[in-house]
Parts: sequence; C-alpha cells; structure tokens
Amino acid sequence: MAEPNSNRMYIIIGAIVVVVALLFFFMSGGDDAATDATATGDATTTAPATTTTETTDEAVEVEPAEPAPAPATPAPAN
Repeated sequence: MAEPNSNRMYIIIGAIVVVVALLFFFMSGGDDAATDATATGDATTTAPATTTTETTDEAVEVEPAEPAPAPATPAPAN
C-alpha cells in the first residue's frame, strides 16, 4: 500500500519545475532575436568630438613640490 505522505514529493517537484520555468522566463525575456534581425538601418550613432588644442587655465599656478629632506640617521639594516 502506498504511504499517505508520498504526495508531498510531487508537490516539491512541481514547485521546483515552476521556479525553474519562472527563472527561464525572466532571464530570457529581454533578448528578442526576431526584432533585432529585422531592425531597420535608421539608427545613427555619433562619436564624441575630439579636440587637439590644449587649454590651460592661466589663473592657477602650480609650483613644484620641495624635495624631502634626507634622514639624519640611516635606516637600520636587517
């Protein structure tokens, strides 16, 4: 005779199948190959403008940093 609790296995397997189906649906929803293949060539892209002239701000002056002073005692040798 069959055990009365054996029907729980079918519920668990059914829930796993539903979860896998939902994951597949959500993961593959955004890529529609049919509309990508039939897209018209009306889309245009523009590259950003490149400038070769360098502009400098005359209001800011940057002075070079002073060199670090030499240590008074040499570092110990290991």
